[in-house]
Amino acid sequence: MAWGVVTASSRGIGFTVAKALARAGYNLVIGSRDENRLKTAARRLVEEYRIQVVSLRLDLRSRESLEAFLTRAGMAVGEELEVFVVNYGNPSCEPCTIFEASWEDWLEAASMYLASTARILSWLRDHKPVRTIIISSFTAREPHPPLGVADTVRQGLGAIIRLAAREEPELRPVLLLLGSFRTPGALRTIGRLADEAGISVEEYWRRHVDSLSPLGRSGRLDELEEMILLLARAPAYLTGATILFDGASSRCI
Repeated sequence: MAWGVVTASSRGIGFTVAKALARAGYNLVIGSRDENRLKTAARRLVEEYRIQVVSLRLDLRSRESLEAFLTRAGMAVGEELEVFVVNYGNPSCEPCTIFEASWEDWLEAASMYLASTARILSWLRDHKPVRTIIISSFTAREPHPPLGVADTVRQGLGAIIRLAAREEPELRPVLLLLGSFRTPGALRTIGRLADEAGISVEEYWRRHVDSLSPLGRSGRLDELEEMILLLARAPAYLTGATILFDGASSRCI
């Protein structure tokens, strides 16, 4: 049976991605910094979808952690890997502007987003052909000051996947730029901004998040599941592409 790998997948966007692949019948390797949440996520996937799940601790900021994860993931999937989804956590300082961030904040973001992605793509050369999906945010195209560190660093992901697609065509990488989804990570960031603004989280979300899309709402997690399955099953000619899935929230083309 085919395998998929999803990083940062114990909750939120990553867990939604894992659910989508599980619903399609993929066995999974999932990774997260939080081992308790990871075990809970693995148990839910096994109980709901009757698939095999290998859960491995993973911190994308750490080279040693990533190398251990890739080694053990490779042992689990063998030659049956079909989809690898790279999802990320948030920088520790977020929300923080580029002027508030420390030297260490920039290094953390660069390690988590760029160095880890480059290493994963190098590792995947031994497992091709595979569909590689890199998950980022529409704000990487239209940087938001409270997300300044993440947005600045994440702009490099487009270059990485374009180069990878040209040098290793069988990796079939795509970059998926997401709009706003109500996840624990997003709510944590919005909660801090709402406190600074002196309004409720719901009010802040309505004014500054839902209002970005002409649909007047955020994305639904079931919509994200459908998008992931579309990309997982997409023809090989879709490669090196950056795809906006943001309800037209971005003002950039």
